[in-house]
Amino acid sequence: MKKLLFATENESKAKRFKNGLLKNNIELITINDIGKKVDIDENGKDAIENALIKARAYASMYELPILAMDDNLYIEGVPENKQPGMYVRRVNGKRLSDDEMVEYYSNLAHLYGEDGKLTCRWVYRNCCYK
Repeated sequence: MKKLLFATENESKAKRFKNGLLKNNIELITINDIGKKVDIDENGKDAIENALIKARAYASMYELPILAMDDNLYIEGVPENKQPGMYVRRVNGKRLSDDEMVEYYSNLAHLYGEDGKLTCRWVYRNCCYK
C-alpha cells in the first residue's frame, strides 16, 4: 500500500479523503501520525500558494508524496477589512481558539447578517507534491 502525507493536523479535513484513497490502495497519514509538526510561515498571496508552501516544507523532510490544502473564507455583505480570506482562524494578529472563532463569527453574523445569518463561500485549493 502506498502512503500519502497530508500536511495537516486537522483530522476532520483528513477524514474527508481517507476512505476514497484507501479504496485506491493509498493510506493517508497526517502530521499527527508522524508526530513532527513544522512551523510554516504561510505567507502566500492566496490559498494555492499557501498549499504549495506547506507541501514543499514537508516534502523537504519526508520521502513521501505530500498533499497540502489551504482554504479561504469569504462572507457576503461583510466589509473587505473584515473578510477572513486566508485568515479564518487569525484575527487582528491573534490565533483564535475554537470558542473564540464561534464568538467572532457569531458577532459578524449579528452585525452584518440578515436575521443573524450570513452567506459564505469557501475556496479550497489542494496541492500534491513529490
